[in-house]
Amino acid sequence: MITQSTQFGDIGSESVNELARMFWHCAILRAGIKLEVFSILDKNGMTYDELAESIGASPRYVSAFLDSCVVLGLLEQSDDKYHNSPLTSRTLIRGKPEYVGDHALHHTNTWASWGRLDEVIKEGKILLPFETGYVDTATYWTNYMMDQHNRATSRQADQLVGNVDLSGKRKLLDLGGGSGSYSIALCDTNPGSECGGH
Repeated sequence: MITQSTQFGDIGSESVNELARMFWHCAILRAGIKLEVFSILDKNGMTYDELAESIGASPRYVSAFLDSCVVLGLLEQSDDKYHNSPLTSRTLIRGKPEYVGDHALHHTNTWASWGRLDEVIKEGKILLPFETGYVDTATYWTNYMMDQHNRATSRQADQLVGNVDLSGKRKLLDLGGGSGSYSIALCDTNPGSECGGH
C-alpha cells in the first residue's frame, strides 16, 4: 500500500496543490493524441504558428500547449521549432511497435466517472464512462479494445511468450482475449499451434 510519506513526502499545502493539478498532465497528453500533434511533428519540426495552421487552431493556445508538452518531456524545442522527444516518437506514433496512445485515451475516457467518485462511494454504484456523456459507447469500447492491443504489442506479449512454455501443445483456447494479440504472439512463437476463441 502506498502511504503519504512514500508517495509525496511530508504533505504540505503545495504538495496537496500539486496533487490536485496532476490531471492537467494527462489532459495535455490526451489533447496531443486527439489532435494528432505528435504524429504531425514526427515527420518535421514546426513552429507553433505552422502547427496551428496545420491543425486549424489558435496560435496563442497552440503556443502554450506546446510549451506545456516541453515541460512534460513530450516535446523538445530547438530555436523556434518543436520536435517530438525520443519517448514520444517511440510510444505515441500510431503504427510503431511501442505505441500506447490508445491506452492513454482509454484511461482518460474515465475522467467523468472518476470526477464523480464521491457519488460512487456514497451510493455504492458503478458509473461507466459512456453513462456520463463524456464519450459515446462505441468510442469507449474501441479505445478499450485498442488499449488492450497496445499493451500486448508494446512488449507485454513478448513477456508472456518468454514465460509460457507451450512445447508439445498444439491447440489453444482464447477466452475473452479481445483482439487476440496475445494468442497471435503465442502462435507465432509456436509453429504448428492453432488457437480458437470465444
